[in-house]
Amino acid sequence: MPPRCSQCGSNSVVEDELYSQTQWVCQDCGSVISEGLFTTVLSEEKYSKAIPYYASTQVAKTPCPNLIKGLVRVRALCRILRLSKRMESDVANLFERAYQHPHFLNGHLMKKEMLGGSCVLSVCRQNNWPVALGTIGMLLDADPPSIGAIYNDLNQALNIQNTTSSSFTELLEVHCHEFKLSPSDVPDIYVESVDRLVQRSTALLELAADLWLVTGRHPLPLLTACVYVAWQSLKPMARMKCTLKKFCELAKLPNLKQTGGMRRDTAVRRIGELREALCKLGRVLPWLRGGAVEPRSICTLVEDILSYRRTLMLQAMRNSELDLKAEEQSTASCEEVHWGKRNLFVPPSARKAKRPRLDSPVPNVNGDENISDTEIESYIRSPEEVKVFLEVQKKLNEDKK
Repeated sequence: MPPRCSQCGSNSVVEDELYSQTQWVCQDCGSVISEGLFTTVLSEEKYSKAIPYYASTQVAKTPCPNLIKGLVRVRALCRILRLSKRMESDVANLFERAYQHPHFLNGHLMKKEMLGGSCVLSVCRQNNWPVALGTIGMLLDADPPSIGAIYNDLNQALNIQNTTSSSFTELLEVHCHEFKLSPSDVPDIYVESVDRLVQRSTALLELAADLWLVTGRHPLPLLTACVYVAWQSLKPMARMKCTLKKFCELAKLPNLKQTGGMRRDTAVRRIGELREALCKLGRVLPWLRGGAVEPRSICTLVEDILSYRRTLMLQAMRNSELDLKAEEQSTASCEEVHWGKRNLFVPPSARKAKRPRLDSPVPNVNGDENISDTEIESYIRSPEEVKVFLEVQKKLNEDKK
């Protein structure tokens, strides 16, 4: 059925084949109805309805090569972390949305790669999946603070609300499976089952939380310290002399890199802090009768400490308060002691009292002070100095001439 004229409303519209393209022309007013319409689609061809040129040549926009590579990289990260198919699809959709956002569109390739890791971390947080920021940084070989900054930008740009977060205990269970301690991997003396290791490490981590060792700390170094001390305490006499470096080599743990969010010296410091806290509790054990407890041999007492940790904590804090009161009475000092030193177990930020800043003394000078004769004479040249000065000045003038 021919169309109606849009100018005069007449139905006398005929098909004009005078030119290279077919047009519809009104016989009453002479208006060209199909001006700018070049072709038709197959579905509308039987109705003789023309469509615009841009619609006839429109094709689906293909993603750019960097977006395709990013999606492949993101899916590979999901498979390494063993995410479900639904989570993998959510990560891919989130990365595609973030990639096309104006805030990330003109970023460099490394930033876009870290953006993919941030999308994986965001979906894991939404599904309460135990993945830490340091793990993403280790997989991407990137700096965790940089990934954290991009992760915050992602949440702000796309208005993502991550209300759920994984606990340290869930992260610890995943972290224990990274250690290869099966009979086929290590000698018999170092073999340990994952279930026993998780159980002992979880108890140590709960104790560390009660002793303020978890507050404000990165999770991976602390988790490594708990696993290492727990592994030693399960067979203390045979594993006491095994260092952290040797333990990581036996368990085939990846090298602790600075870019991976966990340096070896950081894990060593966490081990020292955990052993020091265990020593404070071990000295209160009644069957030791105040015997010496050293950090290197504390792994032999870990099982007893974990069994009576509540009682030992109360007794240790009570003894510390009594010793502090006795010391204050003996010294009779009026100087106020920082509260971090008055308590046995405090957060890391309160262990060392901040020194007060000493301001440099400002001279009280107003310009009206009396100047003594001795000071005035110190600025006046003696006759010998005047003679030497004139001779030097004379020589300088001769050299210039």
